[in-house]
Amino acid sequence: MANNTTTSNTNSERDPREIFSANLKNFLSENGITQKELAKRLGVVDATVTEYCNSRRLPKAEILLELKRLYNISIDDILEGNFTSSAEAGSTQKKSINRESLNEYRKYVGIYYVYYFDTSRYKGRDSLPPKDSVLFGILSIYESRLNQETSAFGCAAVLGIKDRKEATILKKTLEGFNDASKILDHIDSNYASSAYLGDFELSQDNIFITLNHSNTDKALLILHHVESNKPLYSGGIGTVNSVSKGRTRYPVVQFMGVSRYPVSMSVEEIQHSLLLNYPTFIAEEETLEMIENLKALFADYKGKEQDFPEYQKFIAVRSTLERYITKSLERNMFRYGKISDQDDDEWYHAMKNASIIE
Repeated sequence: MANNTTTSNTNSERDPREIFSANLKNFLSENGITQKELAKRLGVVDATVTEYCNSRRLPKAEILLELKRLYNISIDDILEGNFTSSAEAGSTQKKSINRESLNEYRKYVGIYYVYYFDTSRYKGRDSLPPKDSVLFGILSIYESRLNQETSAFGCAAVLGIKDRKEATILKKTLEGFNDASKILDHIDSNYASSAYLGDFELSQDNIFITLNHSNTDKALLILHHVESNKPLYSGGIGTVNSVSKGRTRYPVVQFMGVSRYPVSMSVEEIQHSLLLNYPTFIAEEETLEMIENLKALFADYKGKEQDFPEYQKFIAVRSTLERYITKSLERNMFRYGKISDQDDDEWYHAMKNASIIE
C-alpha cells in the first residue's frame, strides 16, 4: 500500500502529458511500431502522434479506447507511471510465438535482398530488356519480445529500388542498427513512399510474409519452409501476389527471390530465375500432323498431285507452326506458376555459388 501511495503522489506532481508521452514512446520502441504506423491504425494524422510523443497534448477518450482495443493497453496504466510496455496486445497485431518455436523463427531474423520484376507494363506488351526488367528491394524480418517466454515476429521492406548499388547501401545501413525500432524509423523517415510493413509466420511447409503499403498495395509472399540444421536461413524463391505499378493498378502475381547475402549473378541471370516457367515443347502429336500437312502441300498425296501457289504454302506452314507453338506456350507457361522443391533448390544453389558471404 505504501509503495502504491508513493508512486501516485510522485506521479501527481508530474505533467500527465509527460507521463503519457514517456509510456507511449517506450511502448512503440519495445514493440517495433513507428509513429506513422500508429497514426494510421488510430486514424489520425502523423502530427497528432508526434504531439503525443513530445508531451504537447493528451489524447481524447476515443483515442485511448482505440489504443486499448488495438493493443490491449490499460488506460489507467498508460496515463500513470506504472505502465509496462511488454504489449500483451502486440499479440493482437502479430501472432505470439512460444518458447518451443522461437529458435526456428529466429533463423529468419535479419536483412535480405529482394529481387522481382517491374510490373508497370501491360501483359504482353513488356519490351524491357532483362537488365531493366528486374527491381530490387530490402526486407527486414525482426523479433519483438512480448515477455520472457514469448515473442512476435514482423517485417518491413523497401521495394521498387531500380539501382542495385542503392539496395546494397540500404542493406548495410539497416544492418548497422541494433534494434527493430530504429530500422522501422529509418525506413519510415527516408522511404515512406516505398515502405511496406507486415507480419512473418511459419507453418510446417511454408513461410508467409504479408506486406502492406498504406491503402494502395498489399502483398503476400509465400516461400518454402525447409527443415535445416543451419543456424540462419539463406533465402529462397517464392510466389508473391500484389498490385501492379504504373498508371493502372491491377492484381499481379509473379516470383520473388530473397537472399540474405549479396549475389554476384548478373541481372540477366536473376531474371531468368524469376521467369514463371521455361518453354517446354514436346511436339510428338504436332509432328505427325505437320508431316501430313507437308505431304498435302509439297508432295503427291494419295496419288493426287497437289498444286498450291507458293504464298498459300507459306501461309499454311506459318499458321500451323504458330498454332502449335501457341498451344504449347498456353499449356506450359501461362496457366500458373508453381515453385517446386527443385526450383527452390536451384535458387539456393545459385545463391550459394554466387554469394559473397559477409
